[in-house]
Amino acid sequence: MSPGDGPGGAGRNRNRKGGGGKGKGREHRTAASRRPDKGGGTGAALGSAVLRYSGIHGLGMVAANIITFASTIVIANFSKPAEFGQLGLLMFYSGLLTLVFTLASKQGTLKRTFGGGDDEEDDDDDEDEELSSDPRHSFGTGLITITVVSLIGTALSIVFADQIANGLLGGGADPNLIVYAALAGGAGALYRLASIAIWIERRPYAYIAVETAKPIFTLAAVVTLLVAGLGIKGAIAGHALGMVLGTLMSLFILRGSWSPTWDIHEAAAIYRKGAIRVPLVLSMWVVGYADIYLLSKFVDHSQLGTYHLASKAAFLVAVLPGGFRKALRPLQKTPMFQAVEKEYGVGTARGTQFGYFWIMLAGTMLATAVMATVMVRVAPPAYAGAAPLIPLVAGGLVAPTVYRMTNKSVKYGDKRVPFIIGAICAMFLFIGLSLLLIPEWGVKGTPLAMMGAFLPPTVFVFVKSQRGRSPIRLPWRSMIVATVAAVVVGWAHALIDPGMWILEILAGFVAIGVWCLLCVAFGAIPKEHRAPLWAMVKGLRDRGHGFEPAVGLDSLSPRERKVVRRVVVRGMPPTRAARPLLNSGQGDGDGGGNGNRSAEANALVVDILRRIAVGGGAPGVPDDYERSRRGDRRRDARIGAFLFAAGTIAERDQIGKKLVNDGVAEPFDLHTLEAVLGSLQRGGADLWKRPV
Repeated sequence: MSPGDGPGGAGRNRNRKGGGGKGKGREHRTAASRRPDKGGGTGAALGSAVLRYSGIHGLGMVAANIITFASTIVIANFSKPAEFGQLGLLMFYSGLLTLVFTLASKQGTLKRTFGGGDDEEDDDDDEDEELSSDPRHSFGTGLITITVVSLIGTALSIVFADQIANGLLGGGADPNLIVYAALAGGAGALYRLASIAIWIERRPYAYIAVETAKPIFTLAAVVTLLVAGLGIKGAIAGHALGMVLGTLMSLFILRGSWSPTWDIHEAAAIYRKGAIRVPLVLSMWVVGYADIYLLSKFVDHSQLGTYHLASKAAFLVAVLPGGFRKALRPLQKTPMFQAVEKEYGVGTARGTQFGYFWIMLAGTMLATAVMATVMVRVAPPAYAGAAPLIPLVAGGLVAPTVYRMTNKSVKYGDKRVPFIIGAICAMFLFIGLSLLLIPEWGVKGTPLAMMGAFLPPTVFVFVKSQRGRSPIRLPWRSMIVATVAAVVVGWAHALIDPGMWILEILAGFVAIGVWCLLCVAFGAIPKEHRAPLWAMVKGLRDRGHGFEPAVGLDSLSPRERKVVRRVVVRGMPPTRAARPLLNSGQGDGDGGGNGNRSAEANALVVDILRRIAVGGGAPGVPDDYERSRRGDRRRDARIGAFLFAAGTIAERDQIGKKLVNDGVAEPFDLHTLEAVLGSLQRGGADLWKRPV
């Protein structure tokens, strides 16, 4: 997101009279008004995409976690804190199995299929020489491999359930609890790969549907089993059932993205590709999920239950900063992202992204602090001690996110090695600090250890990047103002005692509103960013950022409009759609050499799309855009093969990245053509009612 952009499509001066036929008499913008740094082109488009993706992800994940928190509260009302602490240990064991079952295979499958994009994937400079030539086959092999490993591991857990129950929960514990935890862990392994693949395929609504449906399934199962009197056994069994149903739903949504085949050579390639991520994944998991196990060695199950509730409440809001970072994952594979960095420079683009991430982080932490007491009120009085823990635990949970986002924002050669080493150091620091702080601070020790563990590697990565060739330009004023305002408002809110829970909620919203006003008043959002930010918000509705597809179509001849309609509305391949024009001699016979009709058709349609972009006033397009891009039909034929590729999103992304890396196409050109196609596809039937 680059708020250096102006409002998309601003400064247009177009005369629509005489807009039919080839569009004679229409006046286009000046070259100055079309420059990307003035017209809001790719930066505003990326900003709107990040807002859309992070908004969808944030709202969806908050909804999913509200449902999960509802399940937590239901269980808390049916159990004592000590029993709730046991449930936390069972969830820890379930997550541990999921980690073991997916170790290397999950990361390797995503790398082979998508070229990256895993939630643990934070270095963006990987080479793609090991990408699969058949993503469907690779993804299917990965799914089947994880399924087989999960079945074997789950079976072993069931066989040794007695021994595991005694070691984890204490002597005399019910081994059936381990059985249900193992089933949840096995299903969770497949779910983790399937659900993240949906997100990487840039299908945000399907992803949120899955992420929301899973806790709904869990809540329904948990309530039913608890009412039946099964207690903690019903809680963990309900979690297992919800995970199984969520996994089946994910696989159904992905049914067109994988083939049910397995290849031992591909499985080996997957494990080779994911092996380098094993230390990173292990380190991040230990810091994020081993807290409750470490606490269990020093505190009783009652205190553990209070901490477990606090961590569930803290995670409810801690997902928002992660959502901002996660929104960038699928967008990084698009030409739009590459175009933004090329236009504004890596340092400026990434520094601005991190600055707005930090502002969101400050607001999230403030919201956590002022709403903590309200969140705990719905639990039984025995859990009242969770309220002061919630902001502290939230701070610990977002520490890894800050480290990841810092690494994502900076740029220097071979980021992978320092990043992985930093994560490993953070893991050992976390364990060491936990062992030192828990005996002294009790349940407060682990979140303090999380924050302390990630501070050194975060500082190291940032300092190293600033000494390199591409230092990022951070908006320090904005970050400091947002942070100080959050601290002041949070301190002031802590001084008041509203009493009634309704007044507590009102006071919390007032505090958040005051923080927003202070951020605006004291320049956390610079004046020069406000108009571009508004353009980004408007871009949520006007995804073309001022581009007018109807006017762009008016610049074409009737026969050219018919070709575009066949491609966009009827889904014809360009070879069939453009056949009348090619037969009339409009193709020049040089679309890839030797009279290749498919290549000629691709090149012809790409040329038409460029004229639509110019005619419709696509934001950021210079006056000579169409003219400067014409003439190389071989290049346009390859671009057309990318735009109209019929494979999966993974296959299409690989084609686009290769075009940019090989110097065949510019990121801005690909982004513009994709944006024009997208606007035409969203135009609906009315767009095509004009006579052709």
